[in-house]
Amino acid sequence: MFSNFHWGHGITIFYIIFVGIVVTALIASFSVDHSLVVDDYYATDLAYQSRFDKVKNSKQSPMLHISKDVSAHETTIQLKTDKAVKGSAQWYRPSDQSADFVVELKGKETTVSTEKLLKGKWILKVEWTIDGKTSYAEEQIFVD
Repeated sequence: MFSNFHWGHGITIFYIIFVGIVVTALIASFSVDHSLVVDDYYATDLAYQSRFDKVKNSKQSPMLHISKDVSAHETTIQLKTDKAVKGSAQWYRPSDQSADFVVELKGKETTVSTEKLLKGKWILKVEWTIDGKTSYAEEQIFVD
């Protein structure tokens, strides 16, 4: 059976297997979503220091409280202050960028219905300004 097998056959078999592996890897790479987490990745990276300062501000005066009511399918964002508040809360879905949305904060307490949200992990990114001082905080929320 192997009496007619020589090194030329071995090289041919190796080449066919190699090409098969490369083609399989190429086909597999086309099925993967290569989109970035954010569209403006470089601009976000350049603004990292300002985000770090905002996180530092939120830790110096902790006034953000996020509560989740599972039975009512609601998440409440509370800012414990008597001053005027301006800000927004971004609901970020790590696995599906098209599901992301932003809610403007309405005063000291904002309630968001989670009933129609996709089930799974969300990251709630809250940014608020009080007396010209901007703060930022993130919290993971799991929607059931």
